[in-house]
Amino acid sequence: MKRVLEALAEKYESTPAGRTGVGARDLLVDAEKFLASLDARDGRRRAEIEQELEAAERAGVLRLERHPRDPAILLQVRLPLGSEPELYRRLDRPSPAGLRAGLAAQFATAASDARVPAAWKSDWQRWCRGMSEAAATGGPVAPFDRTPGAANAEILDLLPRLLAWEGESLVRFASCLLCGDSKRLESLAAAAKEGELAGQLRGKLGRLLADITGGKLRSLDDVGILPNPRFALLHGPLRMRLDGQWLNLGLLHGPVRLALADIRRTGPGDWECDARRCLTVENETTFHELAKLQSGELLLQTSFPGSATVALIRALPATLEWWHFGDSDPAGFEILRVLREKTGRDFRPLHMEAGRIPYEQESLGRPRREWPFYGE
Repeated sequence: MKRVLEALAEKYESTPAGRTGVGARDLLVDAEKFLASLDARDGRRRAEIEQELEAAERAGVLRLERHPRDPAILLQVRLPLGSEPELYRRLDRPSPAGLRAGLAAQFATAASDARVPAAWKSDWQRWCRGMSEAAATGGPVAPFDRTPGAANAEILDLLPRLLAWEGESLVRFASCLLCGDSKRLESLAAAAKEGELAGQLRGKLGRLLADITGGKLRSLDDVGILPNPRFALLHGPLRMRLDGQWLNLGLLHGPVRLALADIRRTGPGDWECDARRCLTVENETTFHELAKLQSGELLLQTSFPGSATVALIRALPATLEWWHFGDSDPAGFEILRVLREKTGRDFRPLHMEAGRIPYEQESLGRPRREWPFYGE
C-alpha cells in the first residue's frame, strides 16, 4: 500500500497540520480525485488501488467514507489528525513533526557554539533561538533546507568562523582555510539573484550575516574576505601626497592601481588634479583604449564601485565634472545610480542611450583623443 500512503503523505504535507503541526481538521480527499491522481480511474489499476486503500484502513492509518446506500462506492479518504506517526512509520521515513524537531535542534545546538566572538555572541544566540522557533513551528527558515542534514550543518559550522574572521584575505585563500576547498565559499556566496552588486560576495552567506548582525555585516566583503584586492584603477593628471611627499601619477604612461589602504592615508588637501573632468568607465577593455589616448582627462575604471573607488572619488576635488560611461542596458544604468548614491557626486551619463542595440560600449568603435571621445 506504499503508493497510496505516499500520495496521501504528499497531500498531508501541504496542509497546515503537515507544515506546522497545528491543524483543526482531518485531511479529507475526494475519493475519485485521489484515484485519478494515481491514474486509477477504472479497470485493474483502480481495483488494485482500492485494495491498497482498504489495507491502509485495516492498518489504522486512514478511514474510508462510503456511500450510505452502496458501500462499494468510495466517497472520501480521511486521514485523521493523529495519524501522522503511523503514516510515516509505514513509509519508513521521518515525519514532518520529526523533521521540524530535528531542524529546531540543529539551531538550538548551534546557539552554544564557543567560536562566536564576544562582540556577536548575543546576536548569534538571538538569531539561533529565532530560527529554532521558526523550525519547530514550520515558519520560514530560508535559505536553510527544511530537512536537517549535512547542508545545514555546513552553514551552521561556517557562520561562527566567518563572524570571527580577522584581517583581509582573498576569498580563495579564506575558502581553503575555512572549507578545505578553494572554491567552496564562492559557491556558497554566489549571487542570490540577477542584479545584485557585482564583485560583492553576497548571496546565501551575505543574507545570513545580515540577519545575524542586524545589517551591520551584509557580505563576505564586510568580514574581510574579498573577491579581489581593494584598489582603484585610474589614469590621468592626478597628484597625491603621502607622508609629506607628492606623487605625480600623471607622469605614468599607463593606468595605475591605488590600494584602498593608501587612499585612506591621505586627507583633505592631499589630492590635486589638473583635469576638468572625471570619467568613470564600466568596461576595462574600453578604459584601456581611452587611457592610450593620453587625453588629459581623469579616468577611473569601475562597474559597481568598490570601496577603494568610492573612497578615491570622495577624496577628489569636488570641482571636477563627473561623468559615467557605461553600457546602455539596465545593469549599466544601475551602476550609474549606485555611483551617485555611494559617492554623493552628480554623475552624468556619457554615450548612454536606453534601449540602444547593441548596448555594449565597445560597439561605438575606436575612440578619438578629443572629449567626448566618440561622435555625438
